[in-house]
Amino acid sequence: MNHPNDLSIAAIIPTFRRDKYLYQTIQKLLEQTRIPDEIIIIDQTPVEEQDHNIRNYLDCLEREGIITISRIEKPAVSVARNVAIGVAESDILLYLDDDIIPDKRLIECHLRNYNNENIDGVVGSVFPPGVNSWISFPNDFFNRSLIWQSFYFTPRYDVPLSNVGFMLGGNFSVRNSSIKKIGGWDENIINYGDRDLGLRMSKAGYRIDYEPKAKIIHLSAPIGGTRVTDPKTPWKGYQRCVSVFYLAFRHLTMEPRLFIKFGLWRAARFSILLKENAFRPWRWPFEMYSYFKAMYKAYQDASNGLKSPYILIIIYTFVSVLSA
Repeated sequence: MNHPNDLSIAAIIPTFRRDKYLYQTIQKLLEQTRIPDEIIIIDQTPVEEQDHNIRNYLDCLEREGIITISRIEKPAVSVARNVAIGVAESDILLYLDDDIIPDKRLIECHLRNYNNENIDGVVGSVFPPGVNSWISFPNDFFNRSLIWQSFYFTPRYDVPLSNVGFMLGGNFSVRNSSIKKIGGWDENIINYGDRDLGLRMSKAGYRIDYEPKAKIIHLSAPIGGTRVTDPKTPWKGYQRCVSVFYLAFRHLTMEPRLFIKFGLWRAARFSILLKENAFRPWRWPFEMYSYFKAMYKAYQDASNGLKSPYILIIIYTFVSVLSA
């Protein structure tokens, strides 16, 4: 059986237009009780928007072998997360947001769960700034479907949990071998790819546990990332709608109430029901058109299935099982 000290771990941070937050996150990772074996930055920030001083510092860390920086020109978080799989050499991949303050024992707490070789993924807890209170775990949680768990969970439950049907991309670790076998991240999705990956893993029989002591504070930076509310974001409400509808077509067609709430309604909030549109009635016809256009595109993408460079590994694994 593997023990945590036998396993290597890579901290993976996709980043987009958040240099000052990224700097702080890296500093905190270097202060961990167990330093990551790799710190991999998947950089999507345009060169002209980079902070010169911070970038000089990051370049120094890379020359010293402390971090690895891979760059992709077109920002896309699921693509960035897949790129990291190809770069990382570690046994465990820990996906983190670029605007967090990790607890000093974050790496240690993730790794110790892999004492159990049946565990394939670990979800940590996430707190907003200034909030320290836990949320009591609901008694009926495991009476619900995996899909219900994925859409209704709260990453501040006060007890560790086994075989959960959810994960959170900003504080989630996974065995390198397992994420490849499940096909990596679905590149059809701009947002909510963590829900898709968690559901695919759970449905395929991979075990995900929740570890509350693997804690981060999520700063929810108002700029950068995939925030539609950022006026400089390259993604508009239409692209967010496509992701919302795609997730609904992939996982919620057998759950009508959830399809309405997390598909039809949520997509409307990023198009027809955007606050700023309430006082711009001339936008309503365009937003309505975009809403249904996004629905149609998402349906087509969902019909075509998973988009990932690791699809061939799924096929190989399936054929190997049949041949065994």
